[in-house]
Amino acid sequence: MARRGENIYKRKDGRWEGRYIKGRRENGKIYYGYIYGYKYAEVKQQLILMKYEKQTTNHKSLRQYDGQLLDWTNYWLETFVQPKVKGSTYASYKNKMEVHILSRIGTIKLQKMTQSDIEKLLNDMRKTLKASSIRSIFSVFKTCISKAVSLNLLTDNPCRGIELPKSERKTVQALSVTDQNRLMKEVDTNQKFFSIILALQTGLRIGEICGLKWEDIDFENNTLGVNRTILRIPKNDAGVRKTEIVEITPKSQNSSRRIPISDSLRTKLLELHKVSTSDYVISHKHKALEPRTVAYRFQVVRKKIGLEKFSFHSLRHTFATRCLEAGGNIATISSLLGHSSTKMTLDCYTNSFLSEERQLVEKLKFVS
Repeated sequence: MARRGENIYKRKDGRWEGRYIKGRRENGKIYYGYIYGYKYAEVKQQLILMKYEKQTTNHKSLRQYDGQLLDWTNYWLETFVQPKVKGSTYASYKNKMEVHILSRIGTIKLQKMTQSDIEKLLNDMRKTLKASSIRSIFSVFKTCISKAVSLNLLTDNPCRGIELPKSERKTVQALSVTDQNRLMKEVDTNQKFFSIILALQTGLRIGEICGLKWEDIDFENNTLGVNRTILRIPKNDAGVRKTEIVEITPKSQNSSRRIPISDSLRTKLLELHKVSTSDYVISHKHKALEPRTVAYRFQVVRKKIGLEKFSFHSLRHTFATRCLEAGGNIATISSLLGHSSTKMTLDCYTNSFLSEERQLVEKLKFVS
């Protein structure tokens, strides 16, 4: 039931729904926009702001556009996204929109799309996707629609006010020292699994390991440079969904970095270099080994020694955890990992500080 004098209603799902006049169609008929929230006061405040915004922007005329969401998305991707981002980013955006958005609501006319359509879309997504995946997809979708608003193809962004599921903080899966030693013993003498040693001793991402070339290694100064990464990305070939291997520069300025290597790793690299016939450190028949193959090889080893709950990415976490245990500061570890900020490192490895926190508390003297 609505509060007196207000278009704010309590929904069956426990949320409040606020309604405002969004505009008029060509035939003069009014159509509405909606705001959702779990608190009445929040919805009322957003409704007030929205009504004020509509009053101050009513001078903008809605451009006539009869296309579907599918048409607009393809135009947005090709005109505003593809020229400005890396091929892997473009492929990721395109895949998210095609698989999760356009396959469900792509035939809806852009200017007739409502928050109700988007709410139904999110409800469908919740059935099969994790909260973090939904938020990632929705971020691309919202950017796409925001561009339509800026070009006056829409008077308002129907994504605004949508309640997204909260993503749970990921817990870091790092190997214990005992398990790490077992793994190292298993792969130490087999060059086929050298990628595992690299991950454990440098913290490189799987794509960075695949893209590592001998020219990136400075044996004189005991360092290696991260200058490229190899990825498998989606590819649409005449309507048939395929994938392709691409070699690109690191995703950010921080990802491109130089890492010191230990004497023991330098020795192993020198031994491998003597017998290598490829430009790449990890290779097969002169070509770079792709991430999927590297991950499969790790899967074979982990099953053999009973470490099935760990992924190849766990090796990167293990490297970071060993650095923390050795007393490394966050800024240094963040730089080694190529994180965009120390905050990202802290968010990833909060649980790894537990032993340090325990030692600190035990040193405190409390008066009983």
